[in-house]
Formats: sequence, C-alpha cells, structure tokens
Amino acid sequence: MESPARTNRLPIRSLSRPRLHPHARDYRVTGFCEPMLARGNGIAAGRWRPAIMALAVFLAIVAAGFGLGIQAVEAARPSAAVVGISSVTLETPLRADTRTVMEVTAQILPGWHINSNHPTASYYIPTRLGVSTPEHVTAGAVEYPPAHAEALEFARGRKLSVFTGTAVFRVPIVAAADLSASGSLPATITINYQACDNRQCLSPASVSRTVDLRTLGLAQAQGATSATDARALAMPGANLEQTFARHGYLLGFLIVLLGGLALNLTPCVYPLIGVTIAYFGNQGGGTRRVLILALLYVLGIATMFSAVGVAAALSGGLFGAALQNPYLLASIAAVLLVLAASSFGLFTLRPPQWIVRRAGAARPGYAGSFLMGLGMGVVAAPCIGPIVLGLLLTVQRSGSPLFGFALFFTLAVGLGLPYIGLAMAAGSIRRLPRSGEWLAWIEQLFGFALAGLALYFLDPVVPGHLMLRVLPYYAAAAGVYLGFITGAGRRWRPFLVIRSALGVVALAALVYLLIPRAGAPHLSFEPYSEQVLAMAARQHRPVLLDFSADWCIPCHEMERTTFRDPAVIAAAARFVRVRADLTAQDARNQKIIARFNIMGVPTVVLIDSRGNIRKQTVGYVGPEQMLADLRAID
Repeated sequence: MESPARTNRLPIRSLSRPRLHPHARDYRVTGFCEPMLARGNGIAAGRWRPAIMALAVFLAIVAAGFGLGIQAVEAARPSAAVVGISSVTLETPLRADTRTVMEVTAQILPGWHINSNHPTASYYIPTRLGVSTPEHVTAGAVEYPPAHAEALEFARGRKLSVFTGTAVFRVPIVAAADLSASGSLPATITINYQACDNRQCLSPASVSRTVDLRTLGLAQAQGATSATDARALAMPGANLEQTFARHGYLLGFLIVLLGGLALNLTPCVYPLIGVTIAYFGNQGGGTRRVLILALLYVLGIATMFSAVGVAAALSGGLFGAALQNPYLLASIAAVLLVLAASSFGLFTLRPPQWIVRRAGAARPGYAGSFLMGLGMGVVAAPCIGPIVLGLLLTVQRSGSPLFGFALFFTLAVGLGLPYIGLAMAAGSIRRLPRSGEWLAWIEQLFGFALAGLALYFLDPVVPGHLMLRVLPYYAAAAGVYLGFITGAGRRWRPFLVIRSALGVVALAALVYLLIPRAGAPHLSFEPYSEQVLAMAARQHRPVLLDFSADWCIPCHEMERTTFRDPAVIAAAARFVRVRADLTAQDARNQKIIARFNIMGVPTVVLIDSRGNIRKQTVGYVGPEQMLADLRAID
C-alpha cells in the first residue's frame, strides 16, 4: 500500500505568525500598523509631543488672529474709510479782519466713488463738507469740485454724478476784527459721504480732521505743500485697503505676512538677530525643547508688536516711540546683563520651585522665552516702512482695535518666522561634536554679545551717544579676551587655532580704533526751526528735512551709510538741510509731527524751491535712492 504523497503545505499557524530569528524585527501586519514611535525604535513619541502641541497652539493662535481679523473686516466694512483727507491749507495766513480760502484735499480709493453734492436721484446720499470754526472765525459756503458723470453696473447704465480720485473743496474763511493775535484756532473739517464701487454701495460714513488755523496759515506761508501739489501725492495705505476691498482677505493678509518677512531686510532687525542668537545659544535641551522656546519667543514678539502697533495707530502717536522711555530701555538692558552674567557662570537662572512643581519639570524656561519675546517686540517697533505705514493708516481709518491687532499680528508673525530657524540653529551648537571642550568659550562669547546689546539699548539714556562710541572698543576688547586670555577651549587644538585667529583680528581692530584719524565727511543738518524753513522759502531754496530719533535704528544706519556717501553729500549741497529730532515726545515735537503727518522715523521730506512738498519717504533710504530723489527736486 502506497503511502500518501508528501506536500509542502505550511501550517496555518506559520501564516499568521511566522517564526523569526531571535534578532530579527517583527514585521507582522499588526505590528506595522502600531505607531512605530511608541515601541522605542527611532524617536520616542513622548519626546516630541510637547513640541508638536506647541506648534499646534502657535498655528491655532495665528489662525484665530486671522479669523478675528476677517470678522473685524466684515464688521467694519459698512463704514470702511474709502475717503481720506490728505491735506488742509490756507491761501494766506489768517489774521484779524482778513479773508482767506481754505482748500481741503480728499483722496478717494481707486475703484471707488462718492456721490457728488448734487446726485442724479433724490434717494442718493449727497456728499457734504462742513467746517466747525472757533469763535470770531466764520466759514462760508463750500465750493465743491466738478463732478464726473459715470455709468455704473448696478445703475443699469444710468449715469451718476460722482467724485473720484482727488477732490478739492474750497471754503471761504473770514476772521473778525476782534480776533486774538495769539493762541490756537482749532477747526474741524468733516466730510459726510456714501461710497460705492461698480457693484455695491457701502453704508454712509464720515471722515474728520482737526487743524489749527493759525499754525496752518503759518505753515503754508513758510513752505508747506499746497492743495494743488497734494493731488500728486499718493495716499499711503490706499493699496493695502484696495487689496482687501477688491481681492478679499486671504490675499490681503498674505501680503501683510510677506511684508513682515520683508522687514527682515531692513537694519531694524540687527538687535533682534543678536539677541536671538545669544539667548538661544545658551539654551540647553534637545531640538524639541528649543523649538517650543522659539515658538513662544516669536509669539511674544508678535503679541507685543501688535499691541504697540494698534496703540500707535488709534492714538495717532509715533510708531516705536515706546523705545524713548528710559525705564523701559533700562529694564531691557538689565535683563540682558543678567543673562550675560549667567553666561559667564556667575550664577544659574532657575525658576522658583513652586513654578516647577506646578508647570512640571519639563517646562522651566518657557515663560522666560515668551517674556523675552515680549521685550523684543518693543525692540522691533522701529521697523517701519511702507507696509507698516499702510497698516497704521488702515487701522486708523477702520477704527477697529481687533482688526488692527490681527493685521499687526500677521505682520509680526512674518517678521518672526526666520527667528524660529535662527533660534534652533543657535540652540544646536551644544550638540556639535566635542562641544564639551569649547562650549564654555561659546557661552562667554554669547555673554559678551548680550552685554554689548545691553550697552546698545542704554545709548538713548546716556547723553552724547557715549555707548555707541564705546561699543567698537568693547567688541574689540572682548575679542582679545576670547582669543588670548580666557582658559576656555584650550584643550582642543583645532579650536585653539580658531580662537587665536579671532584674537589676532580683534587685536588688530583695537589698534586700528586707537589710532587718531580725521573724521569721515558726512552730511550736516541744522536743527529744526520755523525760522530756517521761512528763510529757505524766502531764498527759494529746496529743503531736505530729516526726521529722526535717538532710539531709531534705521536712522543711525542712514547716518552711517546714506549721509556719508560722497555723491549724496554733493547732491545735497544746494539744499537747506534741516533735522527734526523727535526723541522727546514734548509739545513742540507733537506740533511738528502733526504738521507733517509723521507716522514714524526715519522720515525724509523733500521740499522744492517753490515751497511744495515733492516727496515724503518713511523708512530707511539707501544712498542710491536718496541720490535719485535729490536730483529729481528743482
């Protein structure tokens, strides 16, 4: 009897659970579906969970700010400020028993119109301009600009009588014989209007501006811009408002975010870069902890920057003026000095035990990183340029703090995004090969950097820019110490060569600084005064008017580069050069700010030989751009 043939069938058990070598990995389907991070192979899930949570919270806050901004735009849209009063002038100064004419120039956003004072239908709301005058001053009947007839889509081809673009209103002003020769003469101009585009109309709105008729007349006599020339001046912020109105919120906020990124190309970020590298270079822990600290740091920058921006926009104050407060500057310097002392090993910064017990052992330093970001948010405030100026004016016209906070928060997130990568790069220094042999030297380097930044922030507090003069010598002396004197980093020969080379460079720089030499040529300015402007108007000379402040980082950069350029110096020789120092927020400077509508520093105003403002630039201006602007003024 033949035995049954053998088969090579595998046992059913082996299909479901094959026998593996003792050192082989188990690739069962069930095991593959399990989270690999939970089995100890690779990166443990628990290590990265706080970083992922922090990133999620950061993105949620950004998304919430974006959503609140959209909600605020929707709420503010019915009264959106389509019209802005760009200038108010008098033909002649106002004195007792005289007559003059006030010209009010209004700018209407591109793509929008307002009804004329005589609309084509009774149910259209007409534009009305009113002037509230002080005692002994009377405003006459308003002369409205010529209207345009336009056929709009929502009117089904019917032509409407509208104002578009630039509208100039003329108002006779009469002063009584008993008008006082001194004191202010406040007058409020109000324009009531309804704005429409080709498809829709907004709710009726109004825009107002208060001026001093007495100083307004003097300003016009001494060379301020006329209403006619104001027509050629673009209304700042109009492009941003037009983007929101025409293209929606996503594109508008994206442009603001990209504008924040672009601010990193300006000199105002130099202190931020230094503080970020020095602060995070001294932070211990792994990548996930540094990521959480960096996110909290940027969140602090965005929060404070937004608060400063909204406060400046709604109060009409100077953006970044908080840095003129000596107590604030001293506080920032004190924090940096404490961190510097910790870098030199004088003491170790640890949170109180009750904070550690409540927050958990894995969380010390998180609050400190957020607080450091809050402080750097104030430092970032002088970062002003066209995008910041547009935001200030947009928030002013909307009148919505929520919308303003969302806009500035988006801008600040864009400004802070590169610092997340910079912070993580600085924090990774401790994980480099053989870092234990030279880490003490790196900590001392960061300590010197933090102490130098503290001296920098104290400069506006100390008279005569003493700190800025001392800083180059301080940096060179620190380099000599790190290169030759300190005992840190001597045991590893390759690194000893690097630090010795740094010491040689620093020693050469110190010797160079100590050699007496003639000062480099620079552009000189006269202090601001009404008499200087009046003299320039009488002599028919153009004026270069520079607005700056001690706390303004781009101002110092322009002083170092633009105003030392030989071509700029030669081109500016025919100008009357005047500088207004706006460091002190006193009554005199407030009048100057109001007269020229200064939103931030640096601001450069160019006035031609006929007394007309031809260009007003906010933010850092390089030598090439300054040279082109000067050559364009007659």
